[in-house]
Amino acid sequence: MTSVDLIDYHERKKYPSHKGAIAGLLVVFGAFIGLGVYSLWNLWQVYETEITTALAALSPLLADNLWLLAVGLGALVLLSLLMGLGASMAARRFGGTLIYIGAGIMNLLTWGLVLWLVITGAIPIALLATAWPIMIPGLFTLFLTLLLFTVFRDRVRRAGEIIKLTGQVTLDEKGTFVPPLLTMVFTLISALLFGGILLYYMPQILDSSHVFTLETDWGYIVGIVVYLFVTIFFYNIAYSTTSAITYIYMRGKDPSLGDGVKASLGVVGGLVVLSIMSVIVVLIQMVIRAVTRKSGSPIARGAGAAASGIIGWVWMLVNYFTIPAMVAEELSATKAIKRSAGLVRKNFVDVMIKETAVRWGFGVLAGMMFIGFAAFGALFGYIYFAGDIYMTIILAVVFMVFAAIPSTLVLRTFDIVYVTLLYVFIRRKEGDITGKTAIPAAMNQELDRAYDRAQKSG
Repeated sequence: MTSVDLIDYHERKKYPSHKGAIAGLLVVFGAFIGLGVYSLWNLWQVYETEITTALAALSPLLADNLWLLAVGLGALVLLSLLMGLGASMAARRFGGTLIYIGAGIMNLLTWGLVLWLVITGAIPIALLATAWPIMIPGLFTLFLTLLLFTVFRDRVRRAGEIIKLTGQVTLDEKGTFVPPLLTMVFTLISALLFGGILLYYMPQILDSSHVFTLETDWGYIVGIVVYLFVTIFFYNIAYSTTSAITYIYMRGKDPSLGDGVKASLGVVGGLVVLSIMSVIVVLIQMVIRAVTRKSGSPIARGAGAAASGIIGWVWMLVNYFTIPAMVAEELSATKAIKRSAGLVRKNFVDVMIKETAVRWGFGVLAGMMFIGFAAFGALFGYIYFAGDIYMTIILAVVFMVFAAIPSTLVLRTFDIVYVTLLYVFIRRKEGDITGKTAIPAAMNQELDRAYDRAQKSG
């Protein structure tokens, strides 16, 4: 048993307070947002005519009624939440079936190019062996599918039950969608603010012949660091808020969104340190890519891209359970990372199943949203433009692009909830969490059976 548990704070209605760290964050965020708004306002004063002219060329109605942008954004947010609830119902209903559908789609996609080239005669079957590189994605996906559904079938079965539980949690605690939604909005706003700061204070970056030097462009480096920090920290605190709501719910309580926020602020110091570490990792990746990109050797450029990717993958893997552990057990950043690394090491197969089979299953839900948005756009375009096929296709594509917003919301929320549920289940099976949980009795028995079979199969 851990010495500190989030559920104890929830029952006492008193969470740890870190006013100093919060005050420091408010200064950083306030300075970034204030400077960004100031920059955008000044750019608007200079380029107002060009901007309104571009909007008028795009849509005269939009140029004369900019408030429609806010209305459209609000409608998109509301639609995203409704689509998220629909995805939750589907996850609760289908569970592991989504994994099987996703595996089929992945194999179809990876083998689709090969089959198309063979069917069209571009590559005769007799010469297919000489073009073996194009079969690597398909062979890897097929091998992974066979491995998941044979050797690790019991673990995949358990993953399906956790998918059902993910749908149940997000339906019962709809506040789990709010932090990821706010993260998406803030990410767009912070990118706009950062772009405004750069364009206003460092317009020379638009000059393709400009040579960056530390003496003249140090502000760009500082801006990158601040932008990365505020964006990553906001994501981390949103992650911890949704994770806290899920954890409290799984301990048999009824948390509010405020409880999740308080739990996150209780470990805000650790989240700051974790965010700084993540910024350093991202900067190292950027430096590696920048240095190798200048190389004339394709091998060097490929090695740089691979090294950058491996660093990011390892950092993600090490921190897989860091935020759930930090929030639930009130750990510092370093202790939470150590805790996460230990959990990942002992449950590596389950983590890999989450990043492959479960992600495929969640991808099916995202795909359903894209199809639904495209169908609605096509229907609207066909009716509004009196059967004009060209405009019908255009609107279907536009609506499909907008579907990226609700699909991203669902994937982020489901990822956070699923990882937190896996963290809770691992701790419960290890005897670290005792007492009643919010896992339904029938599902609890199924999870236990799948877990015991998985343990026996190695």
